[in-house]
Amino acid sequence: MTLNELRSRPIEEIRRIQDRKFKAMIRYRVWPSHPYYRRMFKELNVDPWSISCIDDWRKRGLPLTRKLDYKEHIREFVINPTEADGEKRAPSEILKLHLGYTREAGGPWLKLLLKALKAKLGSKEAEAQLKEEFERSYMPLTFWFSSGRVLGLPTPVFLTKEDFETMALNSSLVGLLAIEPWVKKYGFELRAMNLFPYAPHLGWWGVDQGLYRISKFLLRTAAGGVIPTERLVQLAELFKVNGYAGMPAFIRNRFCRELLRQKPKLPEVGVVLLAGEKLYDRVFHDIKEAFAQVGMEKSRVVCGFAASETKTGFAAQCTEQGPYHNLSPMVNAYRVVKLNEDGTYDFIEEGEGGLLTIFHLDGAGTVFEGYLLGDRVEKHWAGKCEHCGVNSFTFHEISRVRDYSTQLQVMGILEKKVKGATINLTSLRSEILNIPEVFEAQIVITKEDPEDPYSMDKLEIYAATVPGADPKKAKSEIMRATKMVAEITPHVEILDLEELIEKAGGLKFLEIVDKRPAPS
Repeated sequence: MTLNELRSRPIEEIRRIQDRKFKAMIRYRVWPSHPYYRRMFKELNVDPWSISCIDDWRKRGLPLTRKLDYKEHIREFVINPTEADGEKRAPSEILKLHLGYTREAGGPWLKLLLKALKAKLGSKEAEAQLKEEFERSYMPLTFWFSSGRVLGLPTPVFLTKEDFETMALNSSLVGLLAIEPWVKKYGFELRAMNLFPYAPHLGWWGVDQGLYRISKFLLRTAAGGVIPTERLVQLAELFKVNGYAGMPAFIRNRFCRELLRQKPKLPEVGVVLLAGEKLYDRVFHDIKEAFAQVGMEKSRVVCGFAASETKTGFAAQCTEQGPYHNLSPMVNAYRVVKLNEDGTYDFIEEGEGGLLTIFHLDGAGTVFEGYLLGDRVEKHWAGKCEHCGVNSFTFHEISRVRDYSTQLQVMGILEKKVKGATINLTSLRSEILNIPEVFEAQIVITKEDPEDPYSMDKLEIYAATVPGADPKKAKSEIMRATKMVAEITPHVEILDLEELIEKAGGLKFLEIVDKRPAPS
């Protein structure tokens, strides 16, 4: 849907379309071709054809999916229409399923049916077109990395060619929503710079593809890459960049500091689009002030939201420090849930807060239903926004679940965001302890400036070696393992065992510590 379509279609109609697509998704893709959920339906004796809307997932007693469930069954979460239960599926059956989903989800099924009939009558061209259609729809083309898994490797979320194209279109809506008021007021033309870290993550690629579609000019740069921050600022001035996208900590602590040092002359009107971390009030004001001091006196600083697991869908603010709108309701449906002590859960009524859960309505590759993202929202509602006019599911104040015990219950693993990267700390510590030279280790997350809660994150690892081991080799191996698991270079110190035990709490050894001060 375009922004205009989101404005013109009532929320009730959007919900009806979501339920229709979800029903089709379960019947023609998830049940026949998703190994993990197919097995779950069988084990729980749930008829997939009894599910006609998203709320039926809870009513039929189907569980939510945790990150640990996915990390332990990566291949089983990928849609594979070519087989079921280990048996190959006939091409005619694959076509039947594809037609069924396309028809029930409201796609161009008559056009697809015509191709199928022509192919059956011997048309080589139609046969080639069908083959291309199936490959585009179902063959994994690329992936994003999510956090590390038990084996210490980042976890891939696979996308098909169709998924990637959908992602690119949907990501552009985030940028359009950000610049729209300036376009109307000043005739704003976007000259953009990508300042997300370059990696196989949704952050850089989603921003790149979105900006490519809406920019007058685009610098496909990256944070922390081969171009130093000093040079990035020079390029911003040279090319008159008026739109910046990046993570709050990098923009504030690296880019803005360099802006204030160099004092370039930037355009008067501009936009800063942030994502990947929670934006705190002080960081918001510091960023606006820094850009104002170098000429950008009329700025909009707004945030977007996505996760590797949302794949092709995005949410975004239309106003500074405002709520987030789901701009991709045709591919992602959100529900806010409460986990009960008996292991069950409830969908929470509008106006209240809880844990954010996602249901995929379209696409193939890796597919999630009832997936706990690990984020909490303070409240949510659905309807027309008084500021931008978009009809959407809207949520306010999103943040990562921080309490350790709650996070383990929600996700099955312990994860933290460090420098914008989601790190599976449980896996990281396990990987470090598997190093032959290491006897014990403690992981500490802190700040470069411990007195400043908004400064850059810092990952510290303290370790004791086994008797006779080479401390230099142990340190080198710890750094190598951390780069493999977390894609971050840590600060590593090798201590005597007694010193490490005392530092880590004595008898109550604190294996993982987050010492980052809470923002005021």
